[in-house]
Amino acid sequence: MRGLAKPSFESEACTGQYEPGQDSKQNRGDGFMGSRQAVSRTSIGTIAALMLLVAPISAMDADETATYQLELDITWSAETNPLEFPLGAHLSSVLAATHHGRYTMFRDGDTASSGLELVAENGRTSIMKAEMAEAQRRDRLDAIIEAGALKKVPGQVTMTITAKKSHPLLSFVTMIAPSPDWFTGAADVSLIQDDKWIEQQEITLWAWDSGTDSGESYTAQNLDTQPRQSIRLVTTPHFLGEAGLVPFGRAMLKRVRE
Repeated sequence: MRGLAKPSFESEACTGQYEPGQDSKQNRGDGFMGSRQAVSRTSIGTIAALMLLVAPISAMDADETATYQLELDITWSAETNPLEFPLGAHLSSVLAATHHGRYTMFRDGDTASSGLELVAENGRTSIMKAEMAEAQRRDRLDAIIEAGALKKVPGQVTMTITAKKSHPLLSFVTMIAPSPDWFTGAADVSLIQDDKWIEQQEITLWAWDSGTDSGESYTAQNLDTQPRQSIRLVTTPHFLGEAGLVPFGRAMLKRVRE
């Protein structure tokens, strides 16, 4: 909010001078009345200045939150990823959160949490939601949002997200199914740039390996990885094309105004 210039108030009583020959009692009365008038004008001016200040504060409060539509456009298919493309390919439910920098859903090179492991291996969200609830209790995370599964690919998933300035980052994940421990999503997407809510943003989605199962194909048998490896992009031939890694899809964020 831009600062307002401090109003300047000047009264005639403050600048009046005593003239010899005038009755001292009358002068005292005139001075008293002048002072009351000055105080009155000052009070009115101060109230007016405060009223001007109220409007910008209210406008600023209205921007403390922003609502977005998040659409996941999943392009993963037998056409884009023909190698051993599985029957019944789908995505689990999508789990999303708004948070600040002290919470991490996943990060390249980090070790997956138990919650992320279960999402990536089985599509189960209960443990991850419990982890998120604990982060919420510590005020590291604000909103928890879950959208239904995408039962057939390619396809779209849409969800509505409301974020606060205190928790301006967005992260989300969903299992690539079937797979040993692969998932897609995005982490630490900032909804504020240059101290303003973004209007829209497009995010490329990739296939990620949670590092918790050593299987290397969609339907490989469970092979628990001990110790866990770091989270990394899936670089098996299933997601490689002539130009390199094949995108899994894209996420579109668009601000919704009432």
